[in-house]
Amino acid sequence: MEHVDVVGIGAVTGYGWGVEAMWDGLLAGRTSAAPHTGLGGTFPDPCWYARVPHPPGPSASTRYGRAVTAVALEALADARAHGWQPGERVAVLHATTGADRERSRERYLGPDDVSSRRRFAEQLWTTPLGQVMIDNSFFGPSAVLSAACSSSLHAVAMAHRLLACGDATDVVVTSADVGYDGEEIRLYAELGALVHDSPPDEVCRPFQEGTRGFVIGEAAAAVVLTANPQDAGYLRVLSTALGNDAYHPVLVEPSGRQVVATVDRALADARVDPSEISLYVAHAAGTSDSNAADETVLGHLGPKTVAYGLKSLLGHTLGTAPLLDLVALACASVEGVIPAPHPVSDRRHPQLAEGHFLHPGGFALQLGLGYGGNIAAAVVQPHIGGER
Repeated sequence: MEHVDVVGIGAVTGYGWGVEAMWDGLLAGRTSAAPHTGLGGTFPDPCWYARVPHPPGPSASTRYGRAVTAVALEALADARAHGWQPGERVAVLHATTGADRERSRERYLGPDDVSSRRRFAEQLWTTPLGQVMIDNSFFGPSAVLSAACSSSLHAVAMAHRLLACGDATDVVVTSADVGYDGEEIRLYAELGALVHDSPPDEVCRPFQEGTRGFVIGEAAAAVVLTANPQDAGYLRVLSTALGNDAYHPVLVEPSGRQVVATVDRALADARVDPSEISLYVAHAAGTSDSNAADETVLGHLGPKTVAYGLKSLLGHTLGTAPLLDLVALACASVEGVIPAPHPVSDRRHPQLAEGHFLHPGGFALQLGLGYGGNIAAAVVQPHIGGER
């Protein structure tokens, strides 16, 4: 398939509202997670959680609804500020693992000052992206994608395909996972992946000794993708590939065979040799099976590739995590530095980044893994058309 360009970005994270807040937090090397108390319900107390703060100003919308709107607006304004003009068929794809959880709960448990019809409409998975279409008079196709923790990288891959086949001239990819409740966190913890009683640097140590899972995070993100040649852009997406290991609902198949096969399809489509990959943007969830898969891929790429992951800083933001990785990589292509977290264990993989480092240029491989066996991979490079 032909390449596509990332020309606009937006983000809402535990660091705050906007890409700048996220980038500043990553550069500071401080986690966006904090121990929260008094969350109520069945939340553990305290509970380590990278939680999106309430936005300024009054609003009847939930944090989820406002976050989707905010990241779409930010990404579209960013794209337009750098010369992008929407084509005839702008599509919107939205990735999530659970839609508006807060509104869903309010429909049954909330006060009566919001109509049941409104609660029902707002908690539908299609409402946020439909609103983006309405607000911007976009007439391309729209769809919701859910592939667990690889959801937003699946959405980027689907956007790539819409652009390649001509169903869209441009695609806005949005993603949000905001509004977990205590029961969800406790049940997730019982699976052995999520840890809520310890800070991320004690829990999420990808490619290091002592890694045992992740701290949960909330976030929303957006990117604007176009197939039209651009003089300025952040990243060029050369290829995307999708697969499934058909092994287990919540575990990665131990050999990593299908993960490597998916990576190889992405590399082949990009016409890039594994040895040419300078950056490996790992899934980096910190669980033992995720870590094994990441190390298998890194071994396949060869000794010159540097690996890193951002979940110890951003929390694991589930379906939005891959899109945040892409937004951070877009920032890195402009700022010239990769905001990799500093390792916390003396025993670690020799190719793990030793904290922030200068962007080496060249090709990057990004991997996403999701429950249900979902696998997504993309090959990207900094935009070569001009500086932003």
